[in-house]
Parts: sequence; structure tokens; C-alpha cells
Amino acid sequence: MSPAGRDNKLTNAHSALAPFQKKIHQHVINARRRFTFSDLERQIAHQEDCPRTTVRAAIRGLIEQGILEYRYMFGQSYLAMSFRNPVDVSAQFTIVPPDYSGNLPTHPYRITIAPGVSFGSGRHPTTRLALQALEEGWLDLVSNGLSSIESVIDIGTGSGILAIAASCLGAKTVMALDVDACARSEARLNIDLNPRAAAVTISDTPLASIEKQFDMVIANLRLPTLIQISDWIQAHLKSDGCVVVSGFREDEGDRLRDRYAEQGFHFMAQHSLAGWSAGLFGLLDAKFSKV
Repeated sequence: MSPAGRDNKLTNAHSALAPFQKKIHQHVINARRRFTFSDLERQIAHQEDCPRTTVRAAIRGLIEQGILEYRYMFGQSYLAMSFRNPVDVSAQFTIVPPDYSGNLPTHPYRITIAPGVSFGSGRHPTTRLALQALEEGWLDLVSNGLSSIESVIDIGTGSGILAIAASCLGAKTVMALDVDACARSEARLNIDLNPRAAAVTISDTPLASIEKQFDMVIANLRLPTLIQISDWIQAHLKSDGCVVVSGFREDEGDRLRDRYAEQGFHFMAQHSLAGWSAGLFGLLDAKFSKV
């Protein structure tokens, strides 16, 4: 077979695998548990009623393309989303690795996040959900007459990704708050990597000592902390502002909504992925489109 014939054969083979690869990718994104290669192969083959050899080739193709990668945890190798290439995490945001030199996506906002140990790389569903809720909350603020979002606070900023996203959208000032020195160091690095993050300042100020009010409060934290700080949020959110919360399990949503209702918030939206959720709230005296 000529080289051209071999190339055509490979192209056709890749095209045939593409539908399986999309399903496999979404399966990994939406899964509530980790998959080894063989687990994923077995489940997709059963689910799609197709030969395991076909699924195996599709998974290997995703690894070769840098869409999936091996991650070693607890003495076992699992497949997970790869961030070696740009990853679209919401309608407007794409996460890009610092050393990426290939074709860039067409999403309006690209956020460069360096590898690190702080939470907020985009790998965890709560970060992606928080970015989606941030977009939705931003549109609500603008559509309800807030021409300029003056102030945003990101409580427990981690990598700084949500604070950077708020700055990209046009916030005048963004306070990225974290008590962990390592997180603050990594957030500063990521801010330096993103020219549109000029509005972000890093702070270790204790939450209880902050008196300023904000147009938007963002908190990607676990449920006990989200409940604990709900009274502070209520006291420091402007009457026409909104709250983006993430980091709670899907089955914890009722408890979170009840607590925030007690604080005078009205529920606007909840989005879930792989068993995790993010929520959007406004104050009861504000006139939002979603009530």
C-alpha cells in the first residue's frame, strides 16, 4: 500500500472512532467515580454494544490526542481529563496550560493556569460548575440594569481561577481571599500569566474583619463552610448583587437552599455535574429575572 493509501486508511479509522471518543470523553467528565483503562473499556463496550477492540482504540486515541491522561492515585492508574491542551470549561472560558503553543480555541476568554497543588485547576467539577454559574450570575446582573460590576470577592481563591474569570468579565476590583500561603503564591503566579487579571488583588485578610460590600460573592467551598459564612455573605452583599457558591454535593442542595433562604436569599439556579453542584442566589429585595 502506498503512503497516501495508508494515510487515507488512518484518516478513515480516526473518523469512525470519533463518535465513540465523544461518548467516552463525556462519560469520564460526568462520572461520579474514577475509571481504570479496563473499567472504562468494559463499561463503554457494554453500554454501546460494540467490540471492546473498537473502544480500546478510541480510548488510546483520546490519550494520544491529549484529551485523556493517566493519573496515579492510591496505588492505581486512572484515566482523567487532560489539561495538556486547552479545555473548554464553560460557554465563555477555556483553560490553557502556560506552555501551550498550538491552535487556540475561539472562546471569548482564555485563562492560563499553571500546574500546582492549590484547588482550582479546572479538573474538579466544582470549578467548572462555578465558572458556569459565574457567567450566568454576571448576565443576570447586567440584564437587570447593573451597568458596572464594581466589586467582587472570591472567598478561598485557591489557584485564583474564579477571581481571574471575574476580572476577565469586567469586574473593576476583585479581592481573591485565601488563608493558605501556598494558595496565595500560586494565585499570584496565575494572575501574572493572565493580562486580563489586572483587577485582582490577593489578600489574607480575615473574612470577619472585611467591612466592604460587594456586587458579587464567589465561594467554591464545602457545604459546612458555605453554611457557616452565609450570614457574612448576607451582610456584605449589595442589595442588587448575587452569590455564586460551589463545592457542595448534589444531594446537599436542599440543605444549602434552606440555610440561604433563612438569610434572606432567593434561589436562582443550581447546576450539577458528576454528583457535585453549584448554585446561584440573590437577595429577596432584588429584582432578578430568575425568581
